[in-house]
Amino acid sequence: MITFPRVVRSEWTKLLSTRSAWLVLLGLPLALTLLAGTIGWQQRHRPATLTEAIGGGFLLYALTFGIFGVLTMAGEHSSGLIRTTLLAVPRRLPVLWAKAVVLVAATLPALLAGYLGAFLAHQAFATRPLSLGDPGVLLAILGAAEATVLCAVFGLAVGTLIRGLAGAIGVFVLGLVVLPQALLGALPADLQDTVLPYLPTFALQAMFATGTGPLLSPGWGTAVGLGWAILLLGGAAAMLRRREL
Repeated sequence: MITFPRVVRSEWTKLLSTRSAWLVLLGLPLALTLLAGTIGWQQRHRPATLTEAIGGGFLLYALTFGIFGVLTMAGEHSSGLIRTTLLAVPRRLPVLWAKAVVLVAATLPALLAGYLGAFLAHQAFATRPLSLGDPGVLLAILGAAEATVLCAVFGLAVGTLIRGLAGAIGVFVLGLVVLPQALLGALPADLQDTVLPYLPTFALQAMFATGTGPLLSPGWGTAVGLGWAILLLGGAAAMLRRREL
């Protein structure tokens, strides 16, 4: 009998059996810590902001974990494994939900460790270091980790919608990096504060950074980020259910 816990267990085994998963989940948090330490060393002669201490490498890791999310579905389409997966689970949608659950469960602990290590490495060189007990520090670490996890979920949804690996990666990078920067330069100043905060990139940054650019509060940033995740996953579910392989 096919049950959702069994589908989750299958997806968990599938994810952790790949070398790329271990490289991302173990290697990138270590790289994040080393990068933060390097930035902290370069900025050691001036006090650093909380955003610099925690989110200096956010965009790089958002892209990396987003592409990792793309691979979890588009990679199966490229290899043909998706046919076997959906033959085993003919209702299809449990596969998408199970992949989302596994993606969150695998990436969140790794990212919490990575951002915590990055903060400690950065502050080791600070002129006036912050501590974990200072107001907002732990919430900012949690927000940065959650924002990056949402990028992985975005990637999963885009990989489901596009299917082709190269095309899905291209669309993800376009939406996360290119489009926001293009709008930042193209929109009139009076529209920027109205439109830009609700784009996924700026909403995710608002989850851990405040007072820099057109950003919402952390709470509203989280709500908008979750809204985008629900919207994208809903579209991906509708497409997966209707489309022929």
